[in-house]
Amino acid sequence: MSASRSSSLLALVSCTVAALTLGCGTEPPRLAGLEIISGNGQTGLVGGSLPVPLEVEGDDEDGNPIEGLALRFEVTAGGGQVRPAEVRTNRKGRATAQFILGNVPGPQEVTVSGAGGEVAVRFTATATGAPTSVRLFAGNGQSARAGLAVATPPAVLVLDAAGRPVPGIAVSFGITEGGGSLVGSSAITGADGVARAGQWRLGVSGVNTLDAAVEGATVAGEPLTFVATTTPPGGFDVVVRFTEPPTSAQALAFARAEVRWEQVITGDVPDGGIDVPSGTCGSGTPALNEVVDDVVILAAVQSTDGPGNVLAQAGPCLFRDANDDGQYQIGELPGVGVMIFDADDLAFLVRNDLLAAVVLHEMGHVLGLGSLWSDLGLLADPSLPPAGGTDPHFTGAAALAAFDAAGGTAYPGAKVPVENRGGPGTADVHWRESVLGNELMTGFIDFGTNPLSAVSAASLADQGYQVDQAQADAYTLNAALRTRSSRPPVALPTDVLRLPMRGFGTHK
Repeated sequence: MSASRSSSLLALVSCTVAALTLGCGTEPPRLAGLEIISGNGQTGLVGGSLPVPLEVEGDDEDGNPIEGLALRFEVTAGGGQVRPAEVRTNRKGRATAQFILGNVPGPQEVTVSGAGGEVAVRFTATATGAPTSVRLFAGNGQSARAGLAVATPPAVLVLDAAGRPVPGIAVSFGITEGGGSLVGSSAITGADGVARAGQWRLGVSGVNTLDAAVEGATVAGEPLTFVATTTPPGGFDVVVRFTEPPTSAQALAFARAEVRWEQVITGDVPDGGIDVPSGTCGSGTPALNEVVDDVVILAAVQSTDGPGNVLAQAGPCLFRDANDDGQYQIGELPGVGVMIFDADDLAFLVRNDLLAAVVLHEMGHVLGLGSLWSDLGLLADPSLPPAGGTDPHFTGAAALAAFDAAGGTAYPGAKVPVENRGGPGTADVHWRESVLGNELMTGFIDFGTNPLSAVSAASLADQGYQVDQAQADAYTLNAALRTRSSRPPVALPTDVLRLPMRGFGTHK
């Protein structure tokens, strides 16, 4: 067959194929616009492929997609490569390519253009470094009934050395205390660097914990501990509400204190409806509009007076109002209180294993220990002006009996001895350190044990709570003084917070 005849046949075939789409001799459609379909604005690990391919659509002047259009994908900023670099559009006028990020963290860019480069679109992406740290993101410090799931699944944020979120990182979650169950024990961080566990159902124990760690790497901040508490089906319920998300150590200390006081105070108290504006319980406290059962504690960590001075302060502010007149009445039990910890002292408390004891102590003040003794008429011979007494003592019958049972029958002074030194916020609102030693509610916290004694539990009964003194820690006066640490105790100066005291209606 001659060369001229072969050329004629090839032209006929080409014209026939073209006629099926454009018509023989018709000019191909001209590219008028490119549209990004998917894959823009992603974040990925340096040197890795982005999870979503880059996809564009090419249209003609009438907005119709163009099939068979040659498009070029080119890295124009940040390094990396695109595979393939040239792609023809499919029947929908779309072309896709995979973007492999460069090895330098930061912004990355790919430009897609048609022939001649007159029409182009740009994809942007962010390359992050390897994971170097992990932190709590959501789901810490929650409560739920035993066997039920917490409202917010635990979530962590994985970051690189520059503080950028790292996607595509596997994080494992595992229950470490309290029993319960977990659905979804492994998760992958998304473009925002966040990995979320599945449903976490709490066990029957009061304190439940769950740890999270980055798989295949050791990074700063791990293992992270999520803390939750089971809400008691009956009896006394303490709810802690943080003004800012707590750290693992803070959440755990508050959870253990919450459960400990719920073991000691066993009787339910009337629910009450609260509707108060922000600032009612002190500067920065939130507005409250809810039903309280049995006490809500607003917990805050903030810089107050620098390291080594006032470590923490606490006290009640809203009380059940038997007369429904909004006024505080002597003898009414707290419904809302405040606990404030100095951010400048937290590292010292954590480092010396004192945070749990201080939280437990301050929570006792919210419940009324020390903070309400004078109002209730249970404090005799107060030492502070204008009284200026020399031997302040607590007069409640239950606490006096517990003091005697703990070895105080031969004590020569007035019972139960209350602190007579330290000034406002310390004197008249704690047990006397020189007599009760390392008992939890003296004005000092010991290195080592700080037992919550039957004396403190019984004093709550004198205030009107229903308590179980058998839940108190083992304690005797002689042992308290004999077994104390050789290190001097840490003073808790001015830790009883004096707040405006108001009443709220109860559901009778």
